[in-house]
Amino acid sequence: MANSVRLDAAAIEDLLNSPDGPVGGVIGELSEKAADLAKILVPVMNRRKWNPLYQYGPPGVTAASIRASGFRYNKLGQLYSGVNVNYGPTLFLQRPARQIHGPQYMFMSRALDIVTALG
Repeated sequence: MANSVRLDAAAIEDLLNSPDGPVGGVIGELSEKAADLAKILVPVMNRRKWNPLYQYGPPGVTAASIRASGFRYNKLGQLYSGVNVNYGPTLFLQRPARQIHGPQYMFMSRALDIVTALG
C-alpha cells in the first residue's frame, strides 16, 4: 500500500511568506519584542551632559525612535521584519569606535540576543 502526498507550492509559499500567516505572526511578534527590549536597553544621556551643538537630539530621542520595522520582502520574496532606530539599527549592532566606552552602545545586539534566547 503506497501513500501519496501532493504539495501545493502556492499554499506553502503563502504559509511561509504571508504577514497574516503563522510564520508572519511569529516574525511580527519577535520584532515587537526586540523593539521593546531595545527601548529598555538603550542608554539615555543625562540631560546635564547634553549639548545641542554635539548631539542630534535631546536625551531620550534615540529611545523614542525605536520601533518594529513592519514586514518587508527580500529579493527572493521571503518575508522578514526587524527593528528601526534613528541613524539605522546597524550602527547599534557593532562595537563602537574606541572613544565611545561601554557595551551599552550595542543595545540592538543585546535585544536581538535576548529575543533569540527566549525563542
